Amino acid sequence: MFDRLAARFPVLLLARRNLARSRDLTTLAVLAVVISVVAIGGIGLGGEAFKQDQASAFEGFGSTATVDPIDYEGEPPDERGFGESDIDRMRQAAGDATVLPVVSPGGTTVRTASGELALTAQVNGIESPGAFYDARAGSIPANWRRSVVVGARIADTNGIAVGDRVTVSVAGDFERAFAVAAILEPQGFADPLSADQSVFVPLSKFSDPRYDSAVVRASTTTGDIDATADAIEAALNVRRQEASVSPVQDQREQFEQLFGTINQFLAGIGALSLLVAAVTIANTQLMSALEREGELGVMRAVGYPKLAVVRLLVAESVALGVVGAAVGIPIALGIGLLVNALLVGDPLAFTQTGLTYVAIGALFGVLTALLAGIYPAWRTANKRPVEAFQG
Repeated sequence: MFDRLAARFPVLLLARRNLARSRDLTTLAVLAVVISVVAIGGIGLGGEAFKQDQASAFEGFGSTATVDPIDYEGEPPDERGFGESDIDRMRQAAGDATVLPVVSPGGTTVRTASGELALTAQVNGIESPGAFYDARAGSIPANWRRSVVVGARIADTNGIAVGDRVTVSVAGDFERAFAVAAILEPQGFADPLSADQSVFVPLSKFSDPRYDSAVVRASTTTGDIDATADAIEAALNVRRQEASVSPVQDQREQFEQLFGTINQFLAGIGALSLLVAAVTIANTQLMSALEREGELGVMRAVGYPKLAVVRLLVAESVALGVVGAAVGIPIALGIGLLVNALLVGDPLAFTQTGLTYVAIGALFGVLTALLAGIYPAWRTANKRPVEAFQG
């Protein structure tokens, strides 16, 4: 294929022969382009794989929203949070959506059957965990009064099993031992109640009649969480702003925007390696031109125009960029395959954005080589033949 191109474009054949003369410099220049392409493409693919991995935590929560009270300065403690009337208004506004009031007290501790403190455990009071979660072990009782449900991470970290007894202490309220009825399936960081690190206690055990928040889940068949969120806000915020409703889907969009920006920033840092490639290629071409001053002087003396010399030297630079891109693309894709396999579980889970980073890396590599070759080519072509012979 190259021979056909060389037959139509003899400058390509000359460029290949000239580059082959200085193998060391040529190799270094190509390597600089390869590193640049791999840096941009690899960072882009890796960042996209990481974003996919983290975004998967939001799956299953697309129809969920959190309702948080807006507390005002100077408001009495017994008026903060949500009361029963607020929860009733939420349920009326939400229609067939599930509304789950939540108590999240401060000053809580959880101890295992051996008396050891369960690290990173938080206590949440809810009335029906089975409405939102599935059990990995045990079962979530329908009439939930004397047991607790434990998140997957807390159970795994502290060796808690179904049937064990744990002691839950809430400062200023109660300290009681409960049997563990169920261990929940892992939920991921996107869960609004952080179930993986929670111990869920029946609401009836709390003496405080106020709720700290609520979680809403729209019907999977007829529900629209955005419409439900708007209806709840309209019902609660009649006289003043009493609550804010945040669909989990909005959090996902913010997350993806944040990681997209971070990925672009990292790819931009990787693009700085193109400066190294540009300097290397410019140096290679300058050195090559110095070594061939006599030859180029002869070409000019026998009638070769300046533009022909410029075209030859620029073709050499572009060839360096094309070869570097051709080598860098499969390496970047190989990195993407590995990262996809590790994070996403599917080596071929490439996204259009990730592949765009590879294409941009290759394009920038070739353009950098082109631009880096223009100055040496123009400088050499503008030397008079006599000066070239003397050099």
